Amino acid sequence: MDARFALIRAHDDSIRRYQRLLNTQLTDLEREYIESRISEERSSMQSVREAQGEISFLPANGGA
Repeated sequence: MDARFALIRAHDDSIRRYQRLLNTQLTDLEREYIESRISEERSSMQSVREAQGEISFLPANGGA
């Protein structure tokens, strides 16, 4: 498996996990933290894709 593909998949898996957490009962602070983590994961994933020369943009909901 290509190392960059593995990185993209890891970021995508993290985003999906965080999105599932958003569907649970959370405090405002927890929700803010998770939303910031999703943003960071998306940014990291986009950086990996751009480094590959495969610029693609995720939908606002992460494709979920």
